[in-house]
Amino acid sequence: MDEEGTWAHLFFSGSRPDLLKNKEFNGEEKFRPFCAETEDWKLGELVDKSRPTDASNIEVFWIRINGRRKYVGKVFPDYTEEQATMQLHRLGVSSLRIPEVIDDAVREFDKFFREARAYNHLDLFCCRRERIYFPQFFGVVTDMSRSRFSSGYVHQRAVILEAIKPGLCSRRILGEDAYQLPESFSSILEKLPLSSFEREWYYSLLKDRLRRLDALHRIGLTHGDINDCHFRLPDDIYDTVLYDFSESYTFSEKLPFRVNSGRPRPLRRISQGERERVSVQIRQRAASRDLRSHLIRAGSETSVDNALCQSLDEEKELLELIILKACSRPDYFSMPTLNSVFPFLEKVCSKSDPCWHIRRGRLLHYYEPFWAVSHNEENRPASITFDGEIQFEMMEMDDKSHFILCLVPKSWIVSLKANHNSSWGNTGLFDKLRQVCTLLLSTESPGYVIGRGEFLAACERQSIQKKITA
Repeated sequence: MDEEGTWAHLFFSGSRPDLLKNKEFNGEEKFRPFCAETEDWKLGELVDKSRPTDASNIEVFWIRINGRRKYVGKVFPDYTEEQATMQLHRLGVSSLRIPEVIDDAVREFDKFFREARAYNHLDLFCCRRERIYFPQFFGVVTDMSRSRFSSGYVHQRAVILEAIKPGLCSRRILGEDAYQLPESFSSILEKLPLSSFEREWYYSLLKDRLRRLDALHRIGLTHGDINDCHFRLPDDIYDTVLYDFSESYTFSEKLPFRVNSGRPRPLRRISQGERERVSVQIRQRAASRDLRSHLIRAGSETSVDNALCQSLDEEKELLELIILKACSRPDYFSMPTLNSVFPFLEKVCSKSDPCWHIRRGRLLHYYEPFWAVSHNEENRPASITFDGEIQFEMMEMDDKSHFILCLVPKSWIVSLKANHNSSWGNTGLFDKLRQVCTLLLSTESPGYVIGRGEFLAACERQSIQKKITA
């Protein structure tokens, strides 16, 4: 237990997390250098061209490798002792004390150090399944020359991160959990003119965002700038990751001058404030019905409202098998949350039925999830292994591998088991799903929707092909 009167005791309210107990945090972390696949990499165009450029601003650039936007470089202007001195004066630090603390102040106030320190801490202490809530960290550069720049202001320091894009390749699927929302939030949404599906989607959105925040707070890290735009990219309705840690605080044994623009205070108070800001932002979005507005852009207002509110009793008998490809590992191999899986359903929605994904989102609880991993071997078809099979946990991923989510109607599973002997279990289902997943992997499609008759026929064709080639 931390000694009373120490900053650690105050910050963690006398109960430091177990995973942080056996390490001293002195704020002197060494950040790993960025090692690109090629030495002649360059910063390309700005990620957000709508923002005004200024020599004192942080700027984010694309980094292309072999023609593909693989990384972003977040470039930071220099932070000087003069700037730190001004900040210390604003905080009431006496001029006599400033020479003693100036080095610590620079490291604390410099946004480059804040960002790099946060990602370094995430890599060290965030568990594997929760690390997907945030961008991948590839290291730092501290000596960039002018030749690395093709535009923008030249600065030497950058944090290199995963290139997050508004598409399925950057989206994460989160597993459903039993977390209960505060009654106050639930009662507020009940008063808004929302369909039950919209209400469920905003509930799911809030729960997914709070899960990301909780993952930070559990390891002594606070974000410091909780805004809706830091969970999703500009002009994107759906979340990707929680990013932008330039205002963050990462726990150190040293008493900080400030924490997230405020006086040093307990983590539980900071956590409460950040969670409340997330709740307020989701309530505002729910009041504006921005999800409905987004859905109407792809379909008519009447068809969207019908899909949101009409009875689906008859459609329960018409459910299809839905197979989705994901580039990132889910946090849990379980039923996906509505918020995280809905963009994938939208992507595989047929143009002939533009509101199909809304109706399937409403019927998600009539499905059973089965997760698989595809593994590519040179000159051989991709192998597919399902969660529950012995080899699953030992599968190694590469750039061509995918995680595959099979959403199988529960009624199919009951029927398939009834049509086979009592010993028929997941193995028999896995064999059938594997055959259809193989067809999906041979295409660039993000997913596959297949009716029951077509599914059984496809499995039969695959079985016949195997017999012919055997």
